[in-house]
Amino acid sequence: MASKKKAATGGGQDMLTSDKLMQTFRMPRDLVAGLRAEADRKGMDLTAFILKLTSGYLTDFGLPAAATAHLDADRAALGMDRDAYLLHLLFQRALAVREEGPAFDAPKSVRKGK
Repeated sequence: MASKKKAATGGGQDMLTSDKLMQTFRMPRDLVAGLRAEADRKGMDLTAFILKLTSGYLTDFGLPAAATAHLDADRAALGMDRDAYLLHLLFQRALAVREEGPAFDAPKSVRKGK
């Protein structure tokens, strides 16, 4: 019987607890090294980290359904696929940070020097 071991973290829990299939991908060595370093930094094994990233990508990183409905409608209205929309969101954040400064919307206890 296949293992249904639950993942320790992340959204998309249903996706992370289902039966697993072995899949192989060819990736540039530098990409694997970067992913492994990030997984190590988070105290995760590489497989768990990749599962968290890919599941998050497909499930809007565990946002509530009400939020994803608005984002999906916005993405559709803009005529963007998921990749382009995520890049758009990051770019919009970069513009806001440029205008307002780093951590402009963080709680005051987090903002240092302000």
